[in-house]
Amino acid sequence: MFKQPFSVAVLITLAGAVPFLALGAVVLLDPLGSKTAIEVLISYGAVILSFTGAVHWGFALRESAHPLNGAPLSPAVLGSERQLLIFGIIPAVIGWLALSVMLHFQAPALALFLLLVGFFVTIVVETIGRGRGVVAANYLTLRWVVSIIVLLVLLSVLATVLAGMRVG
Repeated sequence: MFKQPFSVAVLITLAGAVPFLALGAVVLLDPLGSKTAIEVLISYGAVILSFTGAVHWGFALRESAHPLNGAPLSPAVLGSERQLLIFGIIPAVIGWLALSVMLHFQAPALALFLLLVGFFVTIVVETIGRGRGVVAANYLTLRWVVSIIVLLVLLSVLATVLAGMRVG
């Protein structure tokens, strides 16, 4: 059943969504465990957001974009590759900021907001990348499914924090 790389990617991606769902459930259902769950959710979100950016480095450095014979890239291809590399670090920076805001300023609402922005911007950029032929259709579909899950969990947790129902 899971012999193709994309099938494995689907399984791993869905498994990666489980901590978001579990931590979100703890925040919403267990007032006593919510502070720790919010901190762990922000930490996990920062790591996963960084990972989504790193994927863009893979897109930029794929073999098909860089001929083995060392032929120079056209200005258009070179520009696209640079954009991918630059964008690839932005999710990591946003994740780091979110984690720093949580750890050093005890501002879980701001940290959650930063993660929301980071995940949303990443999926929008990937959708644009699909239109430019950089992002595979099956990858984008998978990313949209998991991004919706992540965004809904982060938004729900942020709403509970802002409403004063939970303290992060």
